Amino acid sequence: MADESGYVVRGASMMCNYGSNYRRINLPQSHGTYVNEKPMMNEDDQVPIANIPYFGVCNCASNPNTETLYLFNQVGVSVSGKRCCPSFLGKWAITKADALVEGKPALTTKSQLFCMHGGIVSFVDDGQHAE
Repeated sequence: MADESGYVVRGASMMCNYGSNYRRINLPQSHGTYVNEKPMMNEDDQVPIANIPYFGVCNCASNPNTETLYLFNQVGVSVSGKRCCPSFLGKWAITKADALVEGKPALTTKSQLFCMHGGIVSFVDDGQHAE
């Protein structure tokens, strides 16, 4: 998780505490608010696939997925197990309510998203300086 709080933009890296791989948050269409010329994200940007892809192999026992996935994790080690199939319990938590992006609270690197399978999604970086 990122140490300092920063506004999250498209392309920020995130992780799930049960997932094997980091992923980048996506924004199919900009909300019209930018920081460092990159589109900012808001609390509604939590749609699986459209905003948040799967996090590789899920290590949560309550994940009902029966599909087995084989891939390499963040450090290049071969892993296998149930495919992560995120199903979020609501919007992002710990948002910046006094900084609105298209009328909704902005995401920061302190924001978290909770999966019904027990996972907690958090940001690794804000994406502002990613290529």
